[in-house]
Order: sequence, then C-alpha cells, then structure tokens
Amino acid sequence: MDFYAEKFVIFLLVFIRTLSMFATAPLFGNQAIPAQLKIWAGAFFAYAIFPLIAAGTPSVPLDLGSLVLLALQEVVVGSAIGFSLGIIFYGITYAGDLLGIDMGFSISSVIDPQNGLNVPVIGQFQYMVAIFIFLILNGHLFLLQALKMSYSAVPVSGLKISGRAVDTFVHLTGMVFVTAIKVGAPILISLFLSDVLMGIISRMVPQINVFFVGMPVKIGIGLFTLMASLPFFVYVFGKLLDVFEGDVVELIRLM
Repeated sequence: MDFYAEKFVIFLLVFIRTLSMFATAPLFGNQAIPAQLKIWAGAFFAYAIFPLIAAGTPSVPLDLGSLVLLALQEVVVGSAIGFSLGIIFYGITYAGDLLGIDMGFSISSVIDPQNGLNVPVIGQFQYMVAIFIFLILNGHLFLLQALKMSYSAVPVSGLKISGRAVDTFVHLTGMVFVTAIKVGAPILISLFLSDVLMGIISRMVPQINVFFVGMPVKIGIGLFTLMASLPFFVYVFGKLLDVFEGDVVELIRLM
C-alpha cells in the first residue's frame, strides 16, 4: 500500500512542477487560456514523463510537513523555468511601452492577455508577433524539454539553491531592459532623429508650430519604421531566444 501511495505522491509532485511552469511560462501562462485546460494539460504532460521520473526517484517521505516542503520546492523549480523564459516577452512588451510613449500612443491602450494589464497597442502588437515567432522556432517544445531536463539537475526533493543560481536569475531579470533596447533600437533612433529635425526646423522657421506638426510626423515615422524593421525584429528575437534558452539551461544546472 505504501508503494502505491509513494508513487502517487511522486506523480503529484511532478504535476505541481509542470503546472507551476505552465502558470508562468510564455504562451502557456496566457490568461486567455482557461484554467481547466492548463490543469488538464499539466496532468497530461506530468503523466507522460512520470514513468521516467519515478524510475530514478528515491523514496519520498509521506508525512504532511515533508510533503508541503516538497510541494513548495516543486513550485519554485517550475516557476523559475517558466518565468526565466518569459522575461524576453516582458522586455518586448516594455519596448513597446517605450515606443508608445514616444509616439504618443500611451493614451490608447488595450488589455494584455498575458498579464491582464493595460499596455500600449505597440507593445501588444510586438508581443503577438513574438508569440508567433516563438511558436515557429519551437520555443514551446524547448519548454517541455527544459521540464524534462530539470529532473536530471533537480530531482524530486533535490532542490539546493546556490549563489550562482541566484546570480544567474538576477542577470536574467536585468535582461528585461537590455531586450527592450535591442528590440526597440531602430524605432527609438528614428524618433530621436525626428525630434532633432523638429528642433532644427523650429529654429529655422519659428512660424511653424512644431508641437502641432511634430505629433503626426512622429506617428507616421514610428509606424513606418515599425513595419520596415520587422525583419530586424524577427532576427533579433531569434538570437535573444537562443541566448535565453541557454541561460535557462544554465539556471537549471545550477539549482
């Protein structure tokens, strides 16, 4: 009887790690996806990898206090995996926020289905494009591979957070701003040059109301540059995704 109870506890721990990753990962953690679907998807993937995990997992304690501690460890591991890869999308949304403010789109905003917050339309557009690229580049498959890999580095009841793991996680968090600058660089530069041009025109022709003329000009330049720089956006996102995938693997190994 204890044998079956122990295997059931291991399955629950695998399910908790899988569900925690789904709750924080890009695409899977989208609030537009019903919670029931996430639970069933987590149960399905947990059941799929359970035989591999159970074969190499030593006996686990069955008392309540130990089970709560093990469940919290699984939540930490799963959430760290999902959140670490989701940082790239936070950076892209932040880039859209910067561009929206500079272009004058900060007033008009839509609901972000990922976080349930109001974000500028530029940020939401870039986020949706990034999701499509993420799927095309098999990022969703990498998440499942990272989940499977995590049990080789951090088995059930084997979480030991090291200082290097904390440093890696802090480094990943700081990449939000780096990602935003890299993604939004072409548009930010074009908008900055347009501001410089408007300043020169206001000096040369003081009769022109630069504030009245400058806003539609900046919107037009921003939208044109946004469309023209889409190939650059795809290229940069692909490179950043490779970097983040490597950092997530490194974070898993250091746990």
